[in-house]
Amino acid sequence: MTLMASIGLVWIIKDSLIFNSPRNYISSKSKWLKELLSCSQCLGFWVGLCLAYFEYIFIGFDFYLLYLPFISSGFCWFFDSALDLIQEASVYF
Repeated sequence: MTLMASIGLVWIIKDSLIFNSPRNYISSKSKWLKELLSCSQCLGFWVGLCLAYFEYIFIGFDFYLLYLPFISSGFCWFFDSALDLIQEASVYF
């Protein structure tokens, strides 16, 4: 469930029209932040870290929370790559 939340949150932050104005404002402030907001793997790690922290506060310690940022990073990259592939295929056909 947490991985699905991280994928959705990364997708909203990175690609959605709703977050377009804040994303452009944040990107204009720093080159590092611009690169962070354009990389699904990097953003997935930090989103996973934040979600792990919130789960630690509300639920308590669990061993998987140590791995959550890394797993979130991989899942976000995989699903972002799969969506890009689907979009390219739909344009091709």
